[in-house]
Amino acid sequence: MRSIGIVCGAGIISGKEIMALELGEGMKTKGYAVDFVTSSWGSADFRKRLRGLGVAPYVVRVGYISATLTLDCLRMTAHQALHWPGLLYGYRRFLRRVVPVKVIHTNWHHLLLLWPFLKPERDLFWLHELVPNKPQYRRVFGALARHLQCFVPVSHAAARSLAAIGIAPNKIRVIYNGLKDPVPGGGRRTVTPHRLRIGIIGQVGSWKGHEDLLEAFALVVRSHPAAELHVFGRGSDDYERRLKHRADSLGVGGRITWHGFVSDRATIFQSIEICSVPSRCEESFGLVAAEAGFFGLPVVASRRGGLPEIVEDGVTGFLVEAGQPAELAARIQMLFDDGPLRQVMGEEARARVTARFCRERLVDDFTHLLEEK
Repeated sequence: MRSIGIVCGAGIISGKEIMALELGEGMKTKGYAVDFVTSSWGSADFRKRLRGLGVAPYVVRVGYISATLTLDCLRMTAHQALHWPGLLYGYRRFLRRVVPVKVIHTNWHHLLLLWPFLKPERDLFWLHELVPNKPQYRRVFGALARHLQCFVPVSHAAARSLAAIGIAPNKIRVIYNGLKDPVPGGGRRTVTPHRLRIGIIGQVGSWKGHEDLLEAFALVVRSHPAAELHVFGRGSDDYERRLKHRADSLGVGGRITWHGFVSDRATIFQSIEICSVPSRCEESFGLVAAEAGFFGLPVVASRRGGLPEIVEDGVTGFLVEAGQPAELAARIQMLFDDGPLRQVMGEEARARVTARFCRERLVDDFTHLLEEK
């Protein structure tokens, strides 16, 4: 049985961590022995989910290093430096006990900390972010390229960010994220004309475009007074208060439901008719947009990062310019006005994601890469 290792610190459970769990479970079904290395400072829920997959994680003190001169960052870096010898000892024990043929890393900070053990015939970096085009990243990633088999970006947008800092094409292998189908067999989603609910899912923060969606929703309510906005996820208390105050000032506070964190994805996506991903940032992939497609929902998303690789404009939803609430509102209104269009786009969205962003395809792509000579 061939053994692979996955290094995922899992400070929180977000897109990267979800995909690590998907890949680990999928590789086990392929007959691989899968072992996880995670952080003692990481999410207890992540370790619980690993145990639910029958995986006992190797827990080491792997954290972050930062050149940012803030008190929190300096404290975090000093703490990691203090425990670096113990980290190296623990990771060496992992390698000797497991002897993985390949190790998949998910964080470049951890790659730097584990630098003494990197081997180009064994180690890969699964890249879930866009890399800034800055001199320090050119130096760090250029050095990493010499000690890794390759970089595995989750989208062509992420791949372009690597190319922009000088990483050679033969060191870049794009593998799209993939999810286990949460609605096996699909089933036709019936559009209910009188239900006009739009949802935004994920971390609540300025980079996610919540403020733009509030502005857009206020425009939508003028022509669709029965419309509802559902916000799933959590952010800082201060930012959430500011958003709620802004919603009240726009006169739509009573049309918005703040659900907080909801773990059951079916509960989320079956309670809305449209999913919005109005990101202001350059997301490397946009996992929520793919998840919505599995549930037969059209998506209105920003034309940023990897989102245009998931949402086919005019076919599975609409793409709009980031930071343009009026354009966002116009597309939402179009979908609210046309139930048959919502139906068709939702069906196209499901067909697209089940073909391109399923877990089977993710595992097959990784299997081919790991088996390359």
